[in-house]
Amino acid sequence: MKKVLLVDDDLNARKALRLVLESQQLECIEASNGSEAIAWLSTHRADLIISDNQMPVLAGLDFIDQIKLQEKDPIQAPVILLSGHLKEQDKHRARQAGVFAILDKPCNFSQFLSMVQLALDQ
Repeated sequence: MKKVLLVDDDLNARKALRLVLESQQLECIEASNGSEAIAWLSTHRADLIISDNQMPVLAGLDFIDQIKLQEKDPIQAPVILLSGHLKEQDKHRARQAGVFAILDKPCNFSQFLSMVQLALDQ
């Protein structure tokens, strides 16, 4: 079963995305901010990371920068960044960091699942 690390400070958003992902037989691990996600990634591996951007403690873009610096394995988990408030410069920064996709919140679940499948199939 493929593992998806879901990083979002909004509990309701995590629950909704988890239900959608679990309907596709994906295992979901939840973190409420980038710092929690980094702690989990220090001892585990995800097949896909889905992260919000605006979070306390460690925001999504900063989290993505840190995991890209810390990854030792050449096979990197693709990252989908979800946000309702990304400026063009932030989108550029995300692309530079190698983010697989950027989706606006709230997202269309069928578009979201299509992007998840594409990311997992790469």
